[in-house]
Amino acid sequence: MKQLSFLIFALLSLINKAQSFELKDKSLIKYYELTNEAEKKIINNNLTEANALYKEAFNEFKHPHAKDLHNSMKVALKTNDLETAYIYYQSLKCLGKNFSDEFLAENFKNPEQYKKQLCQNTIDLKYKKSLDSLFKVDQFYRKVSGGDYVKYKKEITKSDSIASLGLLKLIQKKGFPNEYNIGLEMNSWVYFHDFYLIIWHQLANNSISNQKVNFSKEIEKALNQGKIRPDIAGFLFDLNNGTYDYSYFKIYQFITNDGKIDCCYVNNTFLPDNRTDKVKSLIDNVNNKRKLIGLSSTEDEIKKNIFLLNNKDYVFLSHTIEGFNFKNDSDAENMKKNLIKLDDTPH
Repeated sequence: MKQLSFLIFALLSLINKAQSFELKDKSLIKYYELTNEAEKKIINNNLTEANALYKEAFNEFKHPHAKDLHNSMKVALKTNDLETAYIYYQSLKCLGKNFSDEFLAENFKNPEQYKKQLCQNTIDLKYKKSLDSLFKVDQFYRKVSGGDYVKYKKEITKSDSIASLGLLKLIQKKGFPNEYNIGLEMNSWVYFHDFYLIIWHQLANNSISNQKVNFSKEIEKALNQGKIRPDIAGFLFDLNNGTYDYSYFKIYQFITNDGKIDCCYVNNTFLPDNRTDKVKSLIDNVNNKRKLIGLSSTEDEIKKNIFLLNNKDYVFLSHTIEGFNFKNDSDAENMKKNLIKLDDTPH
């Protein structure tokens, strides 16, 4: 591992490498402005204002993402707006989310008093089955390898090609899939679809299998149709193009050889006083690109990530913590010189 691969100066040559993608749909732009503001209200415990912002956002866009329905339901429950919470609960059920009987009983004492909503979406089971088949192809040799991907490089290269080209063909024929036509993945608490991993494995810097498909055009189109969240779109843009245009600050943890976890750290430039003019320019560049696709600033993102460490009721991002493991403790300590531990950091 290159010890400083995640640090600020390792990104200098990559920040401006890819083209700028852009969200142009005015309703979606407004929708993300409102949901981003609602998330800021949540982390500041202004739940009544967050509740109002979600209602306004859902008037702008009639097919809100599952994570926004999830968060808005939690906010409505916490503010005792049970009628609204029940609407969002039903919407999530229409997308295929499983709720326990205890959840219903604990949160809606008399559900018969609330208005029943008919599902407005239809799950395309045939499309879902086709995607699941491609996902199995993508995963087969990765599971067989037991983590030794180099040993199965030839097989993984072939299966990645089959899966990615098959996915591209499906998208071009049937449109970009999302929860409104294929439902939710039951094993993902952050509402991350399995087929995203096929796109993930088409990363530009893949050392195991060469990139066969760059999905950026399909992702940008899906972004403007509201079929993919900006945080996931930005993550996949960066992977497919070998850039760090949409991701800057992350939370890091270190796993020692005896299994102990040392958490949580951020880059020292998280604090504005630690930024040189060059670093500030880089951060501004990233934030401008993030804004173009509907994302909040990287400073706001890290605040949400910090909040999520101790608040598991909500879902803001698809990726919260990045872990590192070193054979030598001294290597970890050298890396930490460029980091600040959150316990010691005012945030």
